[in-house]
Amino acid sequence: MRESNKTTALAQFNKLNGKFTTIIGMVDDISLLNHDFYNYRQVKIDLYNETVVGEYDNFHIVNINDGNLQINEDMLNELARDKIVKEYPIEKQLTVLGKTLEKIADSMSLEDIDDLREMNDYIDEIKRVNLIRKEFYKNNPDYDYMSTEDLDRMINEKYEGSIQAYDGQFTSL
Repeated sequence: MRESNKTTALAQFNKLNGKFTTIIGMVDDISLLNHDFYNYRQVKIDLYNETVVGEYDNFHIVNINDGNLQINEDMLNELARDKIVKEYPIEKQLTVLGKTLEKIADSMSLEDIDDLREMNDYIDEIKRVNLIRKEFYKNNPDYDYMSTEDLDRMINEKYEGSIQAYDGQFTSL
């Protein structure tokens, strides 16, 4: 890491539990910052290539390109959702459901629901593959997989006692 890429900044930590929250630029008067909810440490950091890992009393600066790529369950769910909606846009889903309901209403017969079965089979397959993908990332040491629960817990700990916790801003991502 070239020293010339580094800048002086402030690492902000949750005052209640010491969790790192963010990096902010230097300010002329640090006393004007929110010291009710946060503690600050001056750091030399490359804002584009480094981050802070650890807690207020024990942290270090690491290169964001080193270590495992973090994958979380919400990312995988969003990819699965996007794949489903690409094949079956909401409008098409509603059309299939609407046509099916119309046929039920007209004839009280459930014989002609191939579109609905095809869509449901496709959605079931995407969900099945998504579960396999989650297990792969969860069990692969080359990735740091986070479930939705893990991610929510980390965010809640990170902002515990902060102003965001009081107004509900950081209940989840």
